Amino acid sequence: MSDEMKRCPFCDEEIRLNAVICKHCRQWMPGYNYESAIRDLVIAKQVTERKGLEAIEAQSREEQLEIALNWAKGDKSVSLQRVDLAAQNLSGVDLSGADLSEADLRETDLSKANLKEAILTKANLFRANLQGANLRKANLTEAYLRDANLERADFSGANLLKANLRATQLMHAVLYRVDLEGANLKFADLREANLRESYLKETNMELTKTGGAVLSGALLIKTNLTGSDLDSFQYKRARTLEGAILPNGREYEE
Repeated sequence: MSDEMKRCPFCDEEIRLNAVICKHCRQWMPGYNYESAIRDLVIAKQVTERKGLEAIEAQSREEQLEIALNWAKGDKSVSLQRVDLAAQNLSGVDLSGADLSEADLRETDLSKANLKEAILTKANLFRANLQGANLRKANLTEAYLRDANLERADFSGANLLKANLRATQLMHAVLYRVDLEGANLKFADLREANLRESYLKETNMELTKTGGAVLSGALLIKTNLTGSDLDSFQYKRARTLEGAILPNGREYEE
């Protein structure tokens, strides 16, 4: 019997040393049941993830960039959570599906990058260049995108819940069916943007530029449009304007 094996105390068959249930008699090992086994698995996963985060944070910025580029080439073994890629050139990179939560992407060039279904929750994208990027179904919950260039970026189906998009450039951007609940779009440039069927509950759109923007089928619930240049032809094509504050500062009335 190898050092990595042991005998089951119930049936005396050989099983792995770290087994919590016998593959022969299906008995749980002493001290284990289904609930405790699941608990230990969860704890082990959390410890492994924490070690992964500590490992990448200990790398130099150049090394972290290399890790990200290798990840894009197919090496998905390293987590990219909290990675520091600030001011790096990642134009056209394929990071689709990557977990970049809490990543530092300030002033990073991600123009035309593929970030489809990427996780960017609480990521710092201050003044990042995402022009023409693919962000379909990406999760940008509470992401910081202030002053970012998002021109012609495709956010179709993305989650931008409580994201900070203050003063962003969103000209010709696709925001089809995007969740923008609680997002801050104050001073944003949304000219010619596609906001069809988007969810704009309690979204701050004060002083936005919206010439040519399309809001057909959008849900404007307590949306603040004060001082924006949105005209009645545009906002009346929305599916609902429940409690919306119009550009003149007054609440919409049927």
